[in-house]
Amino acid sequence: MKKILFVLMALCLASSLAFAAEEAATVAATTDTAAAVAPEVAAADMPAAAAAASEEMMVKGDIIDNMCAGANKDKIAEFVKTHTKECALQPACIESGYSIFADGKLYAFDKVSSAKVAEFLKQADSKLQVAITAKQVGDELSLVSIENQK
Repeated sequence: MKKILFVLMALCLASSLAFAAEEAATVAATTDTAAAVAPEVAAADMPAAAAAASEEMMVKGDIIDNMCAGANKDKIAEFVKTHTKECALQPACIESGYSIFADGKLYAFDKVSSAKVAEFLKQADSKLQVAITAKQVGDELSLVSIENQK
């Protein structure tokens, strides 16, 4: 049973990474095209996740563990509406790490940030609908702060 669980987790992680890489390529292509057409407007039209790595960005969205995100990638927008905090706190879900679904996109957290998200979710008053401040580091977000959406 454990072997099956680990295989499923590995598949979910691999599909999440592939999904994130595809999104990053799409964002990069969109940003490059916008910059070539109108450089002065490109920065204003750039998605928040494509902003400079040194700048902090604020995002409001739904926390989802990477295992569930990978298993539901084709219907992620609908799935996050029904995903529960109890599910996100299952040991296998915690181990898979976390992402935030915002503006129709899934942004993965790095390992350290995923641990911070897990600690946040373990608080009695925490919710999956959050507002975060993070820095983009490569294809992942580095969490600066997290709080329930107001």
